[in-house]
Amino acid sequence: MTDTFFEKELASRPIESIPGLIEFDIPVHGDNRGWFKENFQKEKMIPLGFPESFFKADKLQNNVSLSRKGVLRGLHAEPWDKYISVADNGRVLGTWVDLREGNSFGHVYQTIIDASKGIYVPRGVANGFQVLSDTVSYSYLVNDYWALELKTKYAFVNYADPTLGITWDDVDNAEVSEADKQHPLLKDVQPLKPEQL
Repeated sequence: MTDTFFEKELASRPIESIPGLIEFDIPVHGDNRGWFKENFQKEKMIPLGFPESFFKADKLQNNVSLSRKGVLRGLHAEPWDKYISVADNGRVLGTWVDLREGNSFGHVYQTIIDASKGIYVPRGVANGFQVLSDTVSYSYLVNDYWALELKTKYAFVNYADPTLGITWDDVDNAEVSEADKQHPLLKDVQPLKPEQL
């Protein structure tokens, strides 16, 4: 992957430490008016490893959250797969922790995400981010509808668990919800079994 923003080649890279997690380079085209990107294009991305099974669900939903600098959200593993991206000029420090049963349980991956990068996150992998820019619009394409009764199927891990070795940006001054502060440490998380995913 490159550190450039404009005119990347569409490319993908599986993240070895967390099976199923895939990082995508997204071409962004810019001129004096601003920029444009195809944030997701099924026909082009499936040959690069985007799981076709994502579309077997009869429910697709796109969510966008707006956050300001210093906000930290996560770490949540919802009962669906998701494709994460940034929809504006913002930047986040994206962080994922595998909560699935197996050898990769507790493995962590972090990267900076801007509009030129997308991440496919399989269910069972907790997602979190911290905003590095003034604001950010963070987009989630998910393959199930949100419903309050599904909240009991979520898995969580505490963003500040020292055993995870996560490096946040000025975590002591991060703005974090009370709910996220109460998530369990990894030692208290029951790994998600295949039948729970």
